[in-house]
Amino acid sequence: MATTVATTGPGSLPPRAARYWQLLALLAVVAPQMDRLPPWLSALVVLACCWRLPWLESRLPAPGAFLRVLLLGAGMAGVFYSHRTFLGPEGGVSFLLLCVVLKMLESRDQRDFFISAILGFFVLATAFLFSQSFLLTLYVAVASVIILAALLSLQQRESAGPGLTLRRAGVLMLQAVPLMLVLFVFFPRLPPLWTLNFSQGSGRTGMSDSMSPGDISSLSESSAAAFRVEFQGPVPPSSQLYWRGLVFTYFDGQRWSQDETMSGLTSAVPSVAALPPWVSAEKSGAVVKYRVTLEATDQPWLFALALPTSVTSGVGLTRDYRLVYNKPVYERLSYAVESWPERNVDAGVLPAWMRHQSLQLPASGNPQTREMARRWLNGSGSQEKYVRDVLDWFRQERFFYTLQPPVLGENRIDDFLFRTRRGFCEHYASSFVFLMRAAGIPARVVAGYQGGEKSPLANYWLVRQLDAHAWAEVWLPGHGWISVDPTSAVAPDRIQRGAPQLANNPAYWGDSGMSAVRYNNYRLFKNLRQLSDYVNYRWHRDVLGYDSETQQGFMMRLLGDSGLMRRLAVMGAALGITAGLLFLWTLRGHRREQHPLDKAYLHYCERMARRGVIREAGEGPQAFARRVADTVPALAAEADEFAAVYMALRYRPPGKSNRLLEKRLRRLARGQTIMR
Repeated sequence: MATTVATTGPGSLPPRAARYWQLLALLAVVAPQMDRLPPWLSALVVLACCWRLPWLESRLPAPGAFLRVLLLGAGMAGVFYSHRTFLGPEGGVSFLLLCVVLKMLESRDQRDFFISAILGFFVLATAFLFSQSFLLTLYVAVASVIILAALLSLQQRESAGPGLTLRRAGVLMLQAVPLMLVLFVFFPRLPPLWTLNFSQGSGRTGMSDSMSPGDISSLSESSAAAFRVEFQGPVPPSSQLYWRGLVFTYFDGQRWSQDETMSGLTSAVPSVAALPPWVSAEKSGAVVKYRVTLEATDQPWLFALALPTSVTSGVGLTRDYRLVYNKPVYERLSYAVESWPERNVDAGVLPAWMRHQSLQLPASGNPQTREMARRWLNGSGSQEKYVRDVLDWFRQERFFYTLQPPVLGENRIDDFLFRTRRGFCEHYASSFVFLMRAAGIPARVVAGYQGGEKSPLANYWLVRQLDAHAWAEVWLPGHGWISVDPTSAVAPDRIQRGAPQLANNPAYWGDSGMSAVRYNNYRLFKNLRQLSDYVNYRWHRDVLGYDSETQQGFMMRLLGDSGLMRRLAVMGAALGITAGLLFLWTLRGHRREQHPLDKAYLHYCERMARRGVIREAGEGPQAFARRVADTVPALAAEADEFAAVYMALRYRPPGKSNRLLEKRLRRLARGQTIMR
């Protein structure tokens, strides 16, 4: 039988079940936002729920108008204090959640509960401003079913249990899936809301535009994905995968940063298959072709192997041979790259301005390192021999590679090289470049990622934040810019095997925990992590990556035409057919739906039919029982009892239940007259 509509009006108190569904819907909406909410707002959510629970049973009055106004004023002040704005993703979501919580506290009638549930859909959608993962999408679908159940509970009988309400809400959600798929495939693709410039300043994890000791080591404690790479052809060894992203040429004694003239977009030219004129020679060596899918960074710089070119629209090449995008990367970005990693650039004469950049040092500081550089250069006899001597010194002396180095003083290069000798890749790259420049050899620090992990489930490499790395580039006459990694002289395992392989090395990780990496030693955790990453990879590539360009290509293959009018016509036809099929299926489902007590009654009628007594159309339970008693006197007592029990249960007041009588009715329907 169809759902019975409640008799309560818009201004009346909702059914008891609806009040609990509203509270559950609020918790489902708030849950994915809890880690981003200010602590005071999280506490307000908990307090509101604790207040609401006694109110559901009429044991505590709802807050009055004065208290609600006071909470609104205090909450708005708290939102502005925490975020300095009511706009943007964090501030806007916090303000919206504040309104939803206060609306729940003042909800008293059907209309208030309906508005609260509809607001829940809006708040739930804001979770996609911060993440679009597959697991979050599944959670949003489940939470949407809970909100639908809250709406259904406002309109159905009090006797409908939570399981039945949840099942009906799930059916409604499933009925919407075919329509959603048709719209997803055919409707013209528009940029999603999270691609707008809402996340600026949100502090995404990734490379900064400057570097000081500790910056990259903090990234190396994160197992979050940085980007994924799909190679089209031979893959270089993992030890040669140096993903260049930033070049630091200016050093103030404490921090390395980019030169203003080379900071990004202002110095970029369109990156096309033909290299710009300032590349001094033709491309040579083996070419490496691949596609990078970069996670959102809120920054314009991209990551690629040495000497990259790209035909992707919006990608440019800077004078220091880095790829940059024409705007900050606010959403996942995919770009195709061709690289010539064996090609040394600027092999001729280095421009005077670039030489000046690459020799810059503070006027004073680190005297011990400066003196050693001058002395060693004189003893080496050539710049190439000097580079090898410095690397041999790192390799032979007692230097240690660790995530938790000691604190350095004002002359941090001297302190590191001659006192602590414990550091991370940025310590070694920074001190190596300082030693080069102090000897008059142009050098610069390069930051990016090194290595990656091949997925066993698909043809792509995953590069994580923990693969963040810094190394050096030096310029030598006749060779141009060559990459030198002093870290490989101190910790060759870091380069040959990758950062995750050092998970059990306490000298490397120190007390930082790195539980996410250490769990890789357990096969189950490693397989689950790889499976999770593969699912996310396919979700982002096949679903979130279904942009306008991909849609046009699919329409050409499917329809032979990507024109808008033809696409809309096919979409309209598909929607009409789908809606018609759903309508017919819904009608059939309503005809089949029966009350549980009616099922027992029909079963009893079938049993009596086998005894020769067939219920007539329109014959009521009591009249049928009298006819059974007249036809089969031996069943008279059973027939009278069955009719009495069925009538008592079927027409009982709403909200009343008697499990003992329901059990007795089912026994009588089966002919089990003895109560056990």
